[in-house]
Amino acid sequence: MINTTNDPSTPPTQRSIGELVQSIRDELLGVVHHEIDIAKKEITALAIKVGIIAACAAVLLFLLLSAWVMLLFSAATGLEALGLPYWASFLIVAGVFVLLGAIAGLIAFLVSKRLGAPETTIETAQSAVQAVQGKRRRSAVSYDDTFEELYGKQVSARTE
Repeated sequence: MINTTNDPSTPPTQRSIGELVQSIRDELLGVVHHEIDIAKKEITALAIKVGIIAACAAVLLFLLLSAWVMLLFSAATGLEALGLPYWASFLIVAGVFVLLGAIAGLIAFLVSKRLGAPETTIETAQSAVQAVQGKRRRSAVSYDDTFEELYGKQVSARTE
């Protein structure tokens, strides 16, 4: 006797193949939707935490920038207290920062000239494409290669 209902409580032996396939499909969709709901909840909680961190970081940066400006004014005022004119004190502080900025820019320029393409990543990607296409590179390692061919060393089984 075949049960024509799609009731999961009905024993599988009494359901047809079509009903079993439909039941599997429905259960799989239920699992997928449940996993998506769990992921949404986790991502929402994570986004709230990231938002709180970003807000606190913005407040921190504002306060540090404000403190930095106050330190610059106090440095200029300190130079004025040493007998320099007010304008010269601020000019010296500004000049020091222009000099430090120029040094940082020069370092960044020199480091950027040393940058190159990610050769290992490019080579790996090209070898993956060639592997998918069924081509073998000359330098690729094969299971048929011996240790001596790979490393140029002869291996002895004897221990000395």
